[in-house]
Amino acid sequence: MDEDDRRALRRWARGALQYFLCLLPLGAASAVFFLVAGSVRVATHAELQHSVFGWPFGWVTQDLSRYEPAGYPATIEFEYQRAWHDPIETSYDWWLFAANGAILSAILTAVLLLVLGVLRVRRALRE
Repeated sequence: MDEDDRRALRRWARGALQYFLCLLPLGAASAVFFLVAGSVRVATHAELQHSVFGWPFGWVTQDLSRYEPAGYPATIEFEYQRAWHDPIETSYDWWLFAANGAILSAILTAVLLLVLGVLRVRRALRE
């Protein structure tokens, strides 16, 4: 690999990093979307006490033991905080949220770079 190739590779890596950093907010929004849209499958009432939500890593844990599904196994949806007088015990792991946002941002960056590469090839073939 000669110096021109190294320069081109560094320029490409710098551009990929810039795309990644610009897509971090969208990655964080995607992590919240997967939290809200997700559900968890529980097999016992004891598993309701530690219902973990989020994708790819579970970053929100809720104690949903107050609910009694009709039968087990059951699919439980994420519950928002409903009332101040009777809140659902919820804990957040912000490091896992950051990891989810970074992973989803990396996936979005890879997809974007792939699409841009295909568009560049198509344009070069037309010329």
